Amino acid sequence: MRSLRLFSKVQKIALLFAILFFPGCIPQTTVPIETIRYNYSGEKKARMLLVFLPGRGDSLKTFERNGIVEAVRERGLPADIIAVDAHLGYYINGSFFPRMKEDVIEPAKARAYEQIWMIGDSLGGFGSLSYAREYPGDITGVVLFGPFLGEEPLIREIKKAGFEQWQPGTIAKNTQGGQERMNWVWLIDQVRGERLKAGKHGANKHDRVPEVYLGYGRNDRFVSGHDLLASLLQPEHAISIEGEHDWSTWKKLWIMFLDKDIFETKSDK
Repeated sequence: MRSLRLFSKVQKIALLFAILFFPGCIPQTTVPIETIRYNYSGEKKARMLLVFLPGRGDSLKTFERNGIVEAVRERGLPADIIAVDAHLGYYINGSFFPRMKEDVIEPAKARAYEQIWMIGDSLGGFGSLSYAREYPGDITGVVLFGPFLGEEPLIREIKKAGFEQWQPGTIAKNTQGGQERMNWVWLIDQVRGERLKAGKHGANKHDRVPEVYLGYGRNDRFVSGHDLLASLLQPEHAISIEGEHDWSTWKKLWIMFLDKDIFETKSDK
């Protein structure tokens, strides 16, 4: 795997996830990308948009079927919701970033939402994090459930060196490990410590660092990467519970984050 080369960094991501998750056929892409919208029906205007990105084997109905949309509505959160069919095909053909930006985020910005959040599980978590890295001024934050954060050698390398001392070296963007390293460079440089805190208190929206929240099961197959990211974030930004790499775990975590008012509190500031 390490010797493989692709023509673009997005295609590199796609190959990684094809190897990890999709040994079979790759679904077809569309322009614009397919979405399902769940508009807020309360008396007040929706002040934020929640953008859900799917994981392995998820469909557009996954978030509704697992009670994720219902949990938002039960709490009266003044938010519109969009589920995006950002499946592996968009990573493979290099259209993930342009389709997300042109078909989802730019129209959302035109509607003048106060906040735009991306929420993703597994592959969708990786996509959410990667979008935050590429376009940090576009979104308020990300909520990641069981995201892929890198192969075990990279996780061990960072853990052994420590965040302060780790040197990513020359990042070959078109190789297997390039995107993994780019995400960790961004996380370590932009999201930790005082920079994360500064992003929470009225910074210019174009300079704001997107907030990062992490939820995962302690029996998730990617738990070593999750534990490493959790140690980087502020304690209140990471939750781990007994569970695996599945929606039964992620739904519980989603409810826990909602009950912490991570969206509503910020909207009222």
